[in-house]
Amino acid sequence: MVWATARLAKPFTAAASSSISASSSATRIPRSAAAASMSSSASSSTYTIRAVAAFSRALLRYGCRNVTVRGLDRFLTHLHSSDRLASHRGLLTYCNHISVLDEPTIWGTLPPSTFRNPHTVRWTLGASDIMFTSPLLSRFFRSGQCIETHRGGGIYQPAIDDAIAKLDAARWVHLFPEGYVNVSTSSRLRRFKWGIARMLLEAKTLPTVVPIWITGFDRLMPEPRDKPKWLPRFGADVTIDFGEPITHSIEPVVRAIQHTHDVAPPHLLPEQLRSPATPQHTEASDKSIPSQVATERNTSSLVSSLTQTGGEPASVRAALARSQLAALLRFHLGQVGVQQRRADGAADPEQDGTLVHTESLRSAARHAQNNVLRDGERKNVGV
Repeated sequence: MVWATARLAKPFTAAASSSISASSSATRIPRSAAAASMSSSASSSTYTIRAVAAFSRALLRYGCRNVTVRGLDRFLTHLHSSDRLASHRGLLTYCNHISVLDEPTIWGTLPPSTFRNPHTVRWTLGASDIMFTSPLLSRFFRSGQCIETHRGGGIYQPAIDDAIAKLDAARWVHLFPEGYVNVSTSSRLRRFKWGIARMLLEAKTLPTVVPIWITGFDRLMPEPRDKPKWLPRFGADVTIDFGEPITHSIEPVVRAIQHTHDVAPPHLLPEQLRSPATPQHTEASDKSIPSQVATERNTSSLVSSLTQTGGEPASVRAALARSQLAALLRFHLGQVGVQQRRADGAADPEQDGTLVHTESLRSAARHAQNNVLRDGERKNVGV
């Protein structure tokens, strides 16, 4: 489906804040006061989401030259599935992260019916050091169904607990598991954070998992950009590919890890992850490759080493299992990227795409050969 000007959905219909419900049950409040409080919270959330939805639709319609969407009908089938709701199965979507406007702009493509039920409005995790830096911003993003997340706070922080609870309630949670905007010159995925693995391993029912691959959003908000920095750059061609659910593909690995509290056996993994491929990067000093990005070499080498070692304490083995699952999820998302490049007619769809960011090329910063910023340097440049 290609829209020269995107077909845009009507405003969202938001759910009442769950935090209000929790606080009202913990403290005795007169029914009239509690009802008024919940009504006020719901109204605030509704207004916030409507405003953000209007912005997203307008940006896609008037700010982009072309908007291409694939797999949307299939995604909506799973989002609205009565069987999924009846079985208390959550929906987990995850996406590559190439600009500060990926969220919420990508949801401007969804139809009006998506937002008439609280279960079909996404919850997402937002960085505390960027989105929750003042009382006003905190209220705004919480009203928009964002969960405050502390980068570097580990996988056992309250934000991950809250996300798991949402999935157990059959809600929709969306993640950017790379943890940061990719401001390099390559679309190659960064190494995934382990919080997404914990969600899948600890959810009461394995969620429906849908990978999403996007392109062109880096042209909307390139890093760095001239003033005014808050203004998107218009005229981009953007693409949003909703991949097929990968639940059945990852379920054997999830069950094996849950049963043994250890890494899953290699035969449950895709062939590409079972044995190391020929190294494509031979620069020994390029330390960012195994720690930051996914390549055929480091992904398969990581998984291979995890399945061959066996003398670590149980806690270490459990951590390695989460890393293995995160690598598997990263692999499946990368495959959606390959499918998108093939659909777009790329000469070599297996080759990573390019981004217009030049932040990683700045001479003032030290960067690895593949131009991927390390976590600490990401924070220094504010992305």
